[in-house]
Amino acid sequence: MITLKLYKYAILRHISNYKGISGNTAKSAVNLSYKIYGEPTVYHDEPPILLVHEILGNKKHWDSIGKTMVNVMKKAVVSIDLRNHGDSPHVNSHKYEDLVGDILKLLDKLSIKRASLVGHSIGGRAVMGVSLTAPDKVAGLLIVDISPISNARHLTDFLPQVLVAMKNIDFKKVKNVSAAKKETRKQLKKIIKDDLLLNAIISNIKLKSDHKIGWACNIDTLIKHFKHIISFPDTLRKKSFSGPTLFIGGQFSEYLPADDLSGIREMFPRAVVSYVPQVGHNLHFEDPKTFLEIAISFLRTNK
Repeated sequence: MITLKLYKYAILRHISNYKGISGNTAKSAVNLSYKIYGEPTVYHDEPPILLVHEILGNKKHWDSIGKTMVNVMKKAVVSIDLRNHGDSPHVNSHKYEDLVGDILKLLDKLSIKRASLVGHSIGGRAVMGVSLTAPDKVAGLLIVDISPISNARHLTDFLPQVLVAMKNIDFKKVKNVSAAKKETRKQLKKIIKDDLLLNAIISNIKLKSDHKIGWACNIDTLIKHFKHIISFPDTLRKKSFSGPTLFIGGQFSEYLPADDLSGIREMFPRAVVSYVPQVGHNLHFEDPKTFLEIAISFLRTNK
């Protein structure tokens, strides 16, 4: 059940009791920014759905999908900003153990006993970590185009170049956010040919609380901790989640190789893998109709 009332007392003691989350990790958990779609008090009998974005994404990227899920499924849907992204806090650590602790803290804050977790790319690895750490909190797991076993070259080789290019953007010479986005698009287009990715990155430019134009995401920490982003923790690989699990990949993507299925099933014994034809890594944006048909059919079975 979700309630909109935020409790004033500390809730970290609940998180520290979850298997696999140390006291230090629980204490370092941050308060994530989130958005609730629909009227949460109406759908309290069904597990809500939690949507988690990719690297350099944010909760707003789920708006269309979140609203459709609410309208069709009559379940509460929540999208979040991971730490160092969107409106969530900027901190100096970005390990999957951190992301797991943050999400568990939010579930407690919203009084969510069990939820269906949906995660794209590194958001998928984050929700995998939640299911492996606190399986009793997870009604079902839907992973969008990412594997816990191997890494795509796009992740290991290309995205670090993108982060460095973002860091080198000088916002001091632009007068407003619109001009900043226009100039940044011009510069980043030299290395980013994927319009979906470019638009997602540009959406991170905003007027910050210090009244300076800059990135909503914490570029410095993401660069510093990128080695953790491309490495699914060994401590989590030794665990398993036996609940319903669906991996959805894009036909033209390298992020979810079919050869990884045996390794995936060591951690997720009930895992099923499905591929959407004629799409790449951002399959839920490239073909939202097919993605929603597959996702909703699966999520409806999560009780």
